[in-house]
Amino acid sequence: MKNRLVKSLSTVKKMFVAFVAAMVLFSSNSLSAQRINMIDIIGDVDSVAAAFTKSGLRLVAKNNDDYRLVGKMAGENIELRFYFTPISRMVFKGVVITEKAFAADSVHAAFTARVAKISKRYITPETLYFNDGTSAKYNVPTPTTPNTEAPLLIPGNVQKIAWENMTYFVNLKLYCYKRDDGRIVTEYVVKNNEVKYNNEKAMLPGGGKDELGF
Repeated sequence: MKNRLVKSLSTVKKMFVAFVAAMVLFSSNSLSAQRINMIDIIGDVDSVAAAFTKSGLRLVAKNNDDYRLVGKMAGENIELRFYFTPISRMVFKGVVITEKAFAADSVHAAFTARVAKISKRYITPETLYFNDGTSAKYNVPTPTTPNTEAPLLIPGNVQKIAWENMTYFVNLKLYCYKRDDGRIVTEYVVKNNEVKYNNEKAMLPGGGKDELGF
């Protein structure tokens, strides 16, 4: 009886330890997802921008709505924009824009390569947005052989891809899209700070509406 009780307590203890470890991992994943090039973007815009200038980027503009930095990141020349809440100045969105404008015949290949990199870091695409404004859920192709990764198949008429409801990265939304000028954009949106942004905008004179009251 005593041995059975000891075994039972030992099992409960192991389950508790496993649960705590899982929660720590979940929390860690959720936090680390709110990064660009392994640098946190959760914080006020001045401290976040300072972390990126320390990594080698150069701050080129400060506006009422966004900060703009330029330089090389992950071996690529980019422009990085941070958008922030109007009162607390917390970053709610980071936008990475390639300096290179890809030619019409190569932009989709570069776009697919960028999506593949994002998918490897997070999860396969969720939603495809097409040139005509329609959208569809991304269906993962069946691997050709067992134990191989399914190929990433993005039709040429896809303009934008969204990851908005990721299982582990619950506080993050991601978007990747092609601009008309051939540049590729990746947006990182911190969900709780986006809510803060909307709430703070509503607190401003006029309830966040423009001068005409629309």
